[in-house]
Amino acid sequence: MEAPTQGPTGTDLRNLSPSQSPEPSPARHTYGTQSLSVPAPRPEQPLTCTDTPGTEGHHHREPPTRLQPAQLTDELGIVWLTPLDGLDYVREGLDITKRRAGRPAYHGHGRLVGYADLRPDALATRDSGRYDRRTFWLLPHDRGESPDTEYRTHAPLEAVDPRTVLPRLPGRLTDRAWGSPLPRPPAAGPA
Repeated sequence: MEAPTQGPTGTDLRNLSPSQSPEPSPARHTYGTQSLSVPAPRPEQPLTCTDTPGTEGHHHREPPTRLQPAQLTDELGIVWLTPLDGLDYVREGLDITKRRAGRPAYHGHGRLVGYADLRPDALATRDSGRYDRRTFWLLPHDRGESPDTEYRTHAPLEAVDPRTVLPRLPGRLTDRAWGSPLPRPPAAGPA
């Protein structure tokens, strides 16, 4: 294919230098007076319960459920690959899978301990024809997997007590899953 020899104005461009071209050249980009420097860092201030969302009276409320029942409406059942006896908590999340049922491929760290099977008439949720399915897993540093875990007296964000998991309902964080009594807001006294 031959390069164009005429510009939009009909001028022959073969023998013109860029400075002679009648075509408008793009304007050079200037920043004007806008500063590109990074603002001076603010002095570090630790977060306290009073300025952290989700706290009242310096006590954290129970964390909200990450998954909502509306995301789980197509679940038919939960399949556990590991006995729940030794598990205080499992991590809960949604994975994108190719199939509605059967053990999904697990490419994360740690090990898959359970998954949800979907109804045979469940619709794919993505243009790719894949399905959102709930999976449960443990990482190597989780309680029950490692004797010196950092989660002896608390739990990761995704943690739920596997005994609270039911089809179509998200799992809940319990005292057992937390590893100690859950932080509770103080009882409201008389005003």
